[in-house]
Amino acid sequence: MPRSSILAVALSSLALTAAAQPHAPRAAIGTASYEGAWNGEIAVFKGIPYAKPPVGDLRWKPPVPNESTGAHAATAFGAQCMQNGRLIEWAKGIAAVFGTVDKMEPPSLSTSEDCLSLNVWTPKLSGTAPVMVWIHGGSNTNGSGAESLYNGTQLAKRGTVVVSINYRLGMFGFMVHPALVAESPRHVAGNYALLDQMEALRWVRKHIKSFGGDPTRVTVFGESAGSIDIVHLMASPVAKGLFDRAIAESGAPMGRMATVQSAAGLGVLFAKSLGVDTTGDVLAQLRAKPASDVLSAQSSFRPFVLAAGPVVDGWLFPDMTARIWERGEQTNVPLIIGSNAFEMTTLRAYLPAFPRTVAGFRQWAGQTLGSATESVLAHYSPADDAGVETAALHLTTELFMTCPVRIAARAMQRAGHPTWRYLFTRVLPGGERLGAYHSAEIGYVFGVKLAWLPSDAVDDRLAQAMMGYWSRFAATGDPNGGGAPQWPRYDAASDPYLELGDTVAARAGFKKEACDAMDGPIAAQWVGK
Repeated sequence: MPRSSILAVALSSLALTAAAQPHAPRAAIGTASYEGAWNGEIAVFKGIPYAKPPVGDLRWKPPVPNESTGAHAATAFGAQCMQNGRLIEWAKGIAAVFGTVDKMEPPSLSTSEDCLSLNVWTPKLSGTAPVMVWIHGGSNTNGSGAESLYNGTQLAKRGTVVVSINYRLGMFGFMVHPALVAESPRHVAGNYALLDQMEALRWVRKHIKSFGGDPTRVTVFGESAGSIDIVHLMASPVAKGLFDRAIAESGAPMGRMATVQSAAGLGVLFAKSLGVDTTGDVLAQLRAKPASDVLSAQSSFRPFVLAAGPVVDGWLFPDMTARIWERGEQTNVPLIIGSNAFEMTTLRAYLPAFPRTVAGFRQWAGQTLGSATESVLAHYSPADDAGVETAALHLTTELFMTCPVRIAARAMQRAGHPTWRYLFTRVLPGGERLGAYHSAEIGYVFGVKLAWLPSDAVDDRLAQAMMGYWSRFAATGDPNGGGAPQWPRYDAASDPYLELGDTVAARAGFKKEACDAMDGPIAAQWVGK
């Protein structure tokens, strides 16, 4: 064949290939447009700003809606919010159990104070699909909506529009200071992380139709701190009407909340740790500090764990979340809530030192549980010193996760809101030491496999089952259907739940006697009874 003919054939082939490729997906938002990319048949938009950068004079203020105009590329994730990378080390601890640390991909996201963006996966730009908005975990100090585990492609293939968001973290998301209170028209401060989440949900209500989503069917779902934040949002009168259903994974601890006044004292101490001159313009000095300095000061600020959390401000939260739920005043939306069977194996670093002897275990339990100690210890009695660690991990799993989930489910039932409870029990091959650990369910919810975690056919089936339940719930407000095992609606009398593990089946009464014994100490600690 002549060279000219070969060239003509090659050019013709290239032309046909190019013609077969669809144009990049585009979505219009007001006078702005965003161009994403295709992942197979799923359109993906990354790094769309939903609020103005919270920098300069906007640091430690409620988010201001983004007002972009013109054309924008939406093919790269936005920066993650200011954080210290502790979440990466936490994940490495899990990988170390499986001997797969070398298979982990190094983090590629930049970190910036300018981080209020979201990402969208959609099966059809012109559709009216149910919407699922993911709020990531990470103790409200780490994490990003762009983590590989939160890839929304497989859920989008189930017919949902998936949105993941960033929100301010640590002291950037929760700083309270008397000068901030004085500046605020409502005389409030803090809770900026929750306000960011609410602004992202407002964006979804307003704009998700441009991405093929149904703004009247918005499900907010999250894990760990993201789950706890959802429980808080359900308690806030300001957040009512921003979502239609909720899924709370491994996070119902509705603990005591500081008031603005008490939190402001910690803010004064934090400002001093930053070297702020309290006789000058405190806010100007605070906002002039480089974000890296604030993050560095946060890392060495000993009361940080007390300062980084929602506060009762009389506006966003008129009372502690636990009390609002107890009174049945939480948002009336259908709820899926659950936890994993052995949460605390991977949260060990967040717990106080455990005793090493049976006698020490009993003394430690007494300090934690008070008058309920004996009734609780009837269910957690290590035979010898070697069993103390395991007993303590089980006790704290139930105290901080299993039983609070039951308390929340019962509060929903009392208020007449449809609720479904689950227990995730899958243990990965080789991961017996970890059990069904904290965060283990996320990959199944998103249908994402991580290269550094083992899996087999059981995991594939479980992922399909969980994606089915979650997506049906987003579509209809009920997880049942599709020929899947029936998931009974929660009621306190029979205490039903769905086991999600090697088998998927309805069960009842998980840790019932232990939770009965723990209800008193939990109420005393959280509600003040």
